[in-house]
Amino acid sequence: MARKKAPSPAPEPMGEMLDLKEAADFLKVSKPTFYRWLAQGKIKGAKVGQQWRFQRADLERFLQSDPTALPVEVEGFRAAVEADRATRNLGPFPWPEGEEGERDIAQFVEALMREAADSKASDLHLDMDRDRASVRYRIDGVLQEVLELPKEAGKPILARCKLLADCDINERRLLQNGRIRVSFDEREYDFRITTLPSVFGESMVMRILDQSNVLIGFDRLGMSESTRAMLEERLTVPQGLVVVVGPAGSGRTTTVYSALNLLNDPKRKIVTIEDPVEYWLRGMTQVHVNRKAGLLPAGALRTFMRCDPDIVMLYELRDLETAELCATAAMTGHLVFTTMLGSDTASAVTRLIEMGLEPFLAAASISTVVAQRLARRICPDCKEPYSPSPEALRRVEAETGLNLSGGTFYRGVGCATCRQTGYKGRTGLFEVLAVTDPLREVIARPASISVLRQAAREAGMVTMLQDGVEKAVAGITTLEEVLRVLSSAY
Repeated sequence: MARKKAPSPAPEPMGEMLDLKEAADFLKVSKPTFYRWLAQGKIKGAKVGQQWRFQRADLERFLQSDPTALPVEVEGFRAAVEADRATRNLGPFPWPEGEEGERDIAQFVEALMREAADSKASDLHLDMDRDRASVRYRIDGVLQEVLELPKEAGKPILARCKLLADCDINERRLLQNGRIRVSFDEREYDFRITTLPSVFGESMVMRILDQSNVLIGFDRLGMSESTRAMLEERLTVPQGLVVVVGPAGSGRTTTVYSALNLLNDPKRKIVTIEDPVEYWLRGMTQVHVNRKAGLLPAGALRTFMRCDPDIVMLYELRDLETAELCATAAMTGHLVFTTMLGSDTASAVTRLIEMGLEPFLAAASISTVVAQRLARRICPDCKEPYSPSPEALRRVEAETGLNLSGGTFYRGVGCATCRQTGYKGRTGLFEVLAVTDPLREVIARPASISVLRQAAREAGMVTMLQDGVEKAVAGITTLEEVLRVLSSAY
């Protein structure tokens, strides 16, 4: 008996049809770009006679499946970008060379990253709002908006960045992290990507790491001659715990790497555990934390002690277990470097004790504590003398006991070089607590922060505020900038 032939499925109803010009306008691209995508098979179409026809539904699926293909050069986009930049006195955007009339998303993202790197920005922010996307650079510790884009351009820009960083471009509900390594003008950069799902769409932050910046000496960090000489002398001690303390973004990592680079030679075995490894230094064994695989800081520290190290670096002290391991390693012939979040040197010591570290163990193991901040430098192209506000003078004189009434101070009035901010570049403000025998007795009691701070000053420690005032008097920064960055420490 013959089988009945199954009925053919009903054809899908045709949706709204667009001609080639309408389809190009829908995708907001030029006709040459549209023809190229059509020839590459990225876009589905049907030829009716001599005319192409396209379903709107197919075009919508194309945008959802390949958001990185959408170029940013929609009609009027470039003019809008240039007009926006002109209102900020930032000069023209460095558009890359390409086909006539073409500025695709890949070229735009590359130019954006290059400009951020050339501007010495530490971070690049792409934020979505209700009807716009904004681009901001963090330059010298302060965010500056450099571009405002149509919101429809934000999605493909973000998708391109996620693609370069090996993130999932289709996942928009979860936090994602990635990394992009690029080279501009023979300088290596790492762009660390973090995406954030927000109300109006994904936002993104790029942390910009210049690999050449870490290989610098203490003098280029802004340390005074006396501070640098004392710290270098402390680093000649073959054992002890060296703690670098400060808030996020205060340059702690750069200081630690500069110290490691100073001590790095074939006669010493240096091992580090980091999360993540931000800079690669030749001659060191650097280990990246892998929590999924069970590679945690405490376990790595225990293993390090069996690898015959001379110097050990832990990226940050966060719990009692790692603090005890670091203290033990420091007391058994190793020089240990680590960092902590905190305001000043005295608070770092007391925080370790509050964390649960025995006072006698803290006193015996800690060798040196370095506290630091980053203050903006005065722009050399628009520098001029000025008189600080009476309130700022009174506050500094009350804290330091100095008489600043006859001093000469400088500021920047703003120019194209400094983007009208009056500042260009940054310098460090430091205080170094060298733990000597008298201070060990104070730590072992234990003493309060105020008592320890007073004992350190009596022992000759120069505070960050005193260091900042010296730099303001020398015309390196302004008194107001010193007070701004040290507002949480004093």
